[in-house]
Amino acid sequence: MSKMLITSICYVRLAVPELPAAARFAGEMFGLQSVGNGEGEIAFRSDNRFRTVSFSSDAREGASIGVEVWSEEALNEIEQALRKRDFVVSRATPEACRTRYVRMALLAQDGSGNAIDLVLRPAQSGRRYFPSRDAGITTLHNIGLRSTEPARDCEFWATVGAQVRDWVGDIAYLQIDDYHHRVALYPSDRNGLLYAAFEVEALDNVMQNSYFMQESQVRIVQGPGREPASEQMFLHVEGPAGIIFSYVSGMAQPGAMRRPARQFPLALESLCSWGSESKDVAELRAP
Repeated sequence: MSKMLITSICYVRLAVPELPAAARFAGEMFGLQSVGNGEGEIAFRSDNRFRTVSFSSDAREGASIGVEVWSEEALNEIEQALRKRDFVVSRATPEACRTRYVRMALLAQDGSGNAIDLVLRPAQSGRRYFPSRDAGITTLHNIGLRSTEPARDCEFWATVGAQVRDWVGDIAYLQIDDYHHRVALYPSDRNGLLYAAFEVEALDNVMQNSYFMQESQVRIVQGPGREPASEQMFLHVEGPAGIIFSYVSGMAQPGAMRRPARQFPLALESLCSWGSESKDVAELRAP
């Protein structure tokens, strides 16, 4: 398979029990830009794309992650490879593509049953991104997924063009482009999106948002902290439906440097070099 198959994480779609509460968090608290409401849906921007976060009141929608592919040829190549390895995959209907604001989509599931939308040409916005408050957000940067089948999930991501850059215990950091990782797989007893991480301009924004969240009585799950493997500084806060929303900055950019994946022990100092602990989220906690 060619190496250049996927390019970025382009959106997250979430089902939530209370749309107004989710909208208030995303806009007023976290600092994303609202792009209007549809029937049973509220969407937000974090960069030049038309939408990067959407909340639905339809529990049947569940959660899915949008991954942009390079071309239609790449989409076809991915489809054939996933089918060959017996992953669940189907072509999206025109209606499903319209609701995702993409030209084409391949709806797949990894080994854990996480819904991964492999999409072609997600919509861009001609208008300047203008957030609801000055949180310093510049883009949707990376995601963390819960994994009940880590080996099978690594196989899925290798098939679509990612590679493991580093391990912390059995946590796998997956590289897509020049950044250290865009996807992290966390061993868990259930599947689902663990966190959506949004890059901010600098460490100052991470710290300022930490103070803002404390003043606003939004629960901080972990941070401010720094990942030793990726050098990324982070602040994890509790969002709607138990999904963590994160501010991140400073991730290493090793590019295409060829080296084997490093192995770090599953210990506090491997998860956060600043000593920040997550006591309530099992996937982020050292034993």
